[in-house]
Amino acid sequence: MLKSKVIAIANQKGGVGKTTTAINLASALGILEKKVLLIDADPQANASSGLGFENNKTKNLLNIFNEECDIHHQIVQTHSPNLDIIPGTIKLAELEINNSSKNVYKLKNAIDDIKSNYDYIIIDCSPSLGYISINSFVASDSILIPVQCEYLAMEGLNKLLQTIKDIKANFNNNLEIEGLLITMYDQRLKHNNDIIKQLKNYFEDMVFKTIIKRNISLSEAPSFGTNIFEYKIESEGSNNYLNLSREIITNHNTMGKTDIILGKTIQQVLENNETIALEKSKHKKHLHHFEPFDIKKKNYNKLKGMHKKEIINSLGLVYNDIYSDIWMYRVPGRATVFRKNYLYLYFVDNRVKTFELRRFKRS
Repeated sequence: MLKSKVIAIANQKGGVGKTTTAINLASALGILEKKVLLIDADPQANASSGLGFENNKTKNLLNIFNEECDIHHQIVQTHSPNLDIIPGTIKLAELEINNSSKNVYKLKNAIDDIKSNYDYIIIDCSPSLGYISINSFVASDSILIPVQCEYLAMEGLNKLLQTIKDIKANFNNNLEIEGLLITMYDQRLKHNNDIIKQLKNYFEDMVFKTIIKRNISLSEAPSFGTNIFEYKIESEGSNNYLNLSREIITNHNTMGKTDIILGKTIQQVLENNETIALEKSKHKKHLHHFEPFDIKKKNYNKLKGMHKKEIINSLGLVYNDIYSDIWMYRVPGRATVFRKNYLYLYFVDNRVKTFELRRFKRS
């Protein structure tokens, strides 16, 4: 019988899909009949609210740090099959600021009391590498690192890997990297494919085969207090996280059964003192590929393929009809005979198909 496994989900850079992964990976493992506990160790407590648990004052992770309490009393059953949760609370932030304890084994000692009750324990870590995150790493068997498919994907990764190296050397010799998970992938964007290629060139088989694609349903589900499977089971996001959970189960089942190691090992990555970064030298002449849309820079080609929600975030709705397939915006700058001062966007299936710049004389 396999030992239970504790997986921390961490990345110092925020907005990479860390909590989305924690919620939906834990839920997917439960759907596949694994007994799972999700621990919300992020003071923002988004994993808790994303599963319908907000401001639980009697049962939460803070109690484990502040009191000599029984961890069993902090566990709450969720509506998702085979999934329990220890909710987070915003007061964890106070613990980070005011904590004077040096006990990095606090969470590990608590988890050891219940570890045998679960197949997997998933910890959603804070983006900061503070006291609670260190406790989470010490308590874990491995760390899963979500990496957003953007040009600054490696931001913070060097520091995270150095922290893992230090934890492994001083507190948890068994700590491993579960893998790097590429998130928010859009196959239409050239730089997304470039980033995947470079990540795989550097980390090789430490990158999960499963890639989490951009999916609106994934961002909508938490607002309903549920996971992607109960919100929209037929979505691509649902398939992605089920595939990820199967990959993790397969890796767990084959662990220790083979001496063959493909690609780089964790030791090779952690012992490499080089700064990990995307190969910027190849792209110095083409950095505009990675820049976001900016109307002042007039890089209008960036608008192609953008969803109406993204356009509203960038330009606002102004006087446009959200249901119309033609939107118009005034281009900033002084109008002249030669300057085209209005931007027209033409949508197909709620995404920008093409655009046109027009000039209108003032009346």
